Amino acid sequence: MAEHKLVGQNYTTPDLVAKVTGKAKYAEDFRADGMLFCKLLLSPMPHARVRNIDTRAALAMPGVKAILTADELPPPANSINDNGNVILANPRGYQALTMEPLFQGQPILAVAAVDEHLADAVVNVAARHPGRDSLDARVERLQHGGMHAPDFVGNLADHHGAS
Repeated sequence: MAEHKLVGQNYTTPDLVAKVTGKAKYAEDFRADGMLFCKLLLSPMPHARVRNIDTRAALAMPGVKAILTADELPPPANSINDNGNVILANPRGYQALTMEPLFQGQPILAVAAVDEHLADAVVNVAARHPGRDSLDARVERLQHGGMHAPDFVGNLADHHGAS
């Protein structure tokens, strides 16, 4: 019974007063010298293709340290499970950043800047002004069977021609 000494008992956590009064410190509250802030540009539409991302103007802005796109990430890698079996990577599996978002809100690019507001501003410019110089992220809608539709293979059913 000793291992369940708190079951059925009132218990006050040590940080209760700090949390209730707003004095508790969370990871977001800490800052370090040289710390960078990252913001993501999320896809505004559920099924799209990003045709071009021009990051030159944004990278020229003072305080913007890096912009990461899907082209700069390594491809998915195979993994080995506990039994030593190789699990093949799915090249169409979920990726951290993508040029072909499959759902609204999927990350397209990441901006690292010295200031949180600057990182937000660069991402907002990219989201609001597609086709402009800062971040040219023109997104094109896809239609089933269209010339820009992804070439999925697998268990996707075609119900358009079904009778």
